[in-house]
Amino acid sequence: MRKTLLTFIVCFFLSASYAQDANYWSNNYNAGNFFTPGAVIASNKDSGTFFYNPALLAYETKSSTSINGNLYQYQQSHIKNGAGTGLNLNSNSTNIIPLLVSGTIALKTKKPFAISYALIRNPIENFQGTQRKDTKMNVLDDSYSPGNETYVGQISSQNKSTQTSAFANVGFKISPKLAFGISIEGQVFQQNLNESYSSSALINNGSQSAFLPIASNTVDYQVTLTHLGMKFKAGLAYNSGRHHLGLLVSTPIVHVGGSATLYSDIRMNNLIYTSPTLDTLSLLANTRQTGLKTSVKAPFSFALGYAYDYNETGQIYLSAEYFTKVSQYNVITPHDDYFVKTDSVVGKQPTSQIINLVNANRPVLNFGIGISYKLSDNIIGYTSFTSDFSFNDKTLKDKESALVTSTTSNWNLWHLQLGANFKRRKFNLRPGLLLTYGHTNNYIQPINFDNPNEQNVLMGNAGLTSASHLSVGLMFSYIYNL
Repeated sequence: MRKTLLTFIVCFFLSASYAQDANYWSNNYNAGNFFTPGAVIASNKDSGTFFYNPALLAYETKSSTSINGNLYQYQQSHIKNGAGTGLNLNSNSTNIIPLLVSGTIALKTKKPFAISYALIRNPIENFQGTQRKDTKMNVLDDSYSPGNETYVGQISSQNKSTQTSAFANVGFKISPKLAFGISIEGQVFQQNLNESYSSSALINNGSQSAFLPIASNTVDYQVTLTHLGMKFKAGLAYNSGRHHLGLLVSTPIVHVGGSATLYSDIRMNNLIYTSPTLDTLSLLANTRQTGLKTSVKAPFSFALGYAYDYNETGQIYLSAEYFTKVSQYNVITPHDDYFVKTDSVVGKQPTSQIINLVNANRPVLNFGIGISYKLSDNIIGYTSFTSDFSFNDKTLKDKESALVTSTTSNWNLWHLQLGANFKRRKFNLRPGLLLTYGHTNNYIQPINFDNPNEQNVLMGNAGLTSASHLSVGLMFSYIYNL
């Protein structure tokens, strides 16, 4: 009985932890972002360097370099009633982030041949939210603590993750209308996750002392990880008059290396279970482990693009990318040490079975549409709209082994890009506006201070609430023709 109860307590505390974002496409660059230089599957006659479908390099006749960056980016995430009624979890952040540096070298050979490079820094998540409840409420059973108790509950959630990728691409023509390209990507994924919860109530035992006994628990879960991996892409591009097609296949991530540090601490004092009998529980569970192996997985993806020239300078662009399923896996696996501290054999369980950080991705199909249009002889306007559906696997929460899951959001995002290209003889200047919005009514509360009691270990019964995300960015691109 006690062993089962200890397992439940640890699972309950850690099931609210979350980590990296749960969307594949970003509004900075993806296969449907018609405005971002090079972020296309089919040829859009762009003056930028091509890093998404390497086959498009075969149509480059000039060497060039490109610098793209967000001059300003504002992000807001809002989890309504995230910690209970009226206790919203809000996160606001601003960034000035270099986004993409790339270049193309067109070689003067018998058959068109070009190589390119790109360095991309993509901010994935930057969430920081806190909340607190300080009140008088009936938290503990009246059989030993009658009336309302002084209760304090607190939550602090921080999660920041980034990905930096380096690309080497090559593209060449197979025939006058068909081209082939391959790409090698090396990536570094970094994440800092810090989840902290505390819940305390003074026990009313009839004493007039200022130092009443306390029923309490605290939970801390911190992970810092770095993962090194590689991906490979192969693409085809077909051009025939006004029609342009593109196909791209991307492999899963090949693990190269990485390490993680994990710190976790759970402390419980004087928590009395009232069913089936009064049983006072105190718990100490603690570990700090370094040099842990890491694993960040991505699925196979298949992208298709089509562009149509409706006049000499304007184009309509359609794109889609399908991402396959990723089965449950461990992002980090702690060493097989004992997490729950006890002098008895009863209740001992290896750390690796209790505080794994896991993930699983459901299959996703994203799509996009873009259009370019002539504003003047030297100015082309761009508009694109893309989906960015969440790969969050909701069934992961129901699996007994999924005690700590590694996804933050479960909402679908929608991206909008608006911008223009100013063409000059030796360079192109491209400013634009990036907008992103997402919303869901099925967000699971990380904690609920509305109804804490002994049966839910003073953490409340988590329910569903609404959550939303908004991002606004100003992008700036400069392409110089060598």
